[in-house]
Amino acid sequence: MATPEWVKQELRANYAKASRAGQRAARTEPRATKATYLARHEALLLRLNNGATFTVPLKLIPGLKQAAPRDIRAVEILGGGGGLHWENLDLDLSVPALVSSLFESPIWMAELGRMGGRQSSVAKASAARKNGRKGGRPRLRPSVTATP
Repeated sequence: MATPEWVKQELRANYAKASRAGQRAARTEPRATKATYLARHEALLLRLNNGATFTVPLKLIPGLKQAAPRDIRAVEILGGGGGLHWENLDLDLSVPALVSSLFESPIWMAELGRMGGRQSSVAKASAARKNGRKGGRPRLRPSVTATP
């Protein structure tokens, strides 16, 4: 059965979109250039493409907590540094997710939100002007809950 033309067009469009997203991620997300098991420290050493180096205790990586040292040592870097793979453990980890999870404390997340709130864009400035014409930021209304 021949593939309909509209399916081919959709596949081409989605492939192009996914390729652009992958290229953007490769420029902006942390990527591993080296991954080494440090048996003495029971940790995984990650060197990233931006020069940063992280030592992650194995106890923070659920799939590696109980693994044998020979299996942990067999780590492979996949996807241009975007992933780590352990064949014998049937384990794959996303490098960006692993790095971001290291900083996932309430204080760190609040700081990221504060920094993001400072950023300005054309859309943000336009929305602020529009809200200003209406009298400023809308007030929160107390929520009303129904009682049985």
